[in-house]
Amino acid sequence: MLALAFPLLFAALQLVTPPAIEKKKETAAIPLGDIAQRAARIALKTAGISESDAEIEHLATRARASALLPEVRVMAKGTSAGPKDYISDTGTVATSYFGPSYSIEGTLTFHLERLVYSGQEARLERLRLERVEARTRITQKVIDDIARWSKATAEERDSPEGTDQHADATARRVAAQMALDVWTAGWFSAYLEGKTR
Repeated sequence: MLALAFPLLFAALQLVTPPAIEKKKETAAIPLGDIAQRAARIALKTAGISESDAEIEHLATRARASALLPEVRVMAKGTSAGPKDYISDTGTVATSYFGPSYSIEGTLTFHLERLVYSGQEARLERLRLERVEARTRITQKVIDDIARWSKATAEERDSPEGTDQHADATARRVAAQMALDVWTAGWFSAYLEGKTR
């Protein structure tokens, strides 16, 4: 209304007034290093892989300690009753009758060489290396998914809404977030929502 009454005053105000600056979408800075560490730790726990090899060390100790216990073998024998022919001292064949008999034979074998090397060390070392590789593989997958999520989030934020680029970035962000939720049993989305467990 004022612009119709005083057109010159309105034009002067437009020249003096600075142009409106387009505001970018505000996003909170998320510490990716902290998220990566926590997500990797939770992903390892979700996968059932502990961060230490204490369980394997316990198995190795138990294998060496087994050398103190003997290997036990027990065998039972039994004979039935009946006649038995034999040659006597005089050279005649004699027959004797005998009753049933039973005997139990037992042996204890100690393997003291297992105190030094139990034979299980190679298998346990291979198991330890497999666990290290699994931890590394899971941690790397989580870091890669966080990088994909971060890049897609930045592209989604910077692209105008309604464009193909924005839709593609949104799809990649959601896919990375779903992968991280699978790795962390839902912790990642809860963390983004502020409901950390």
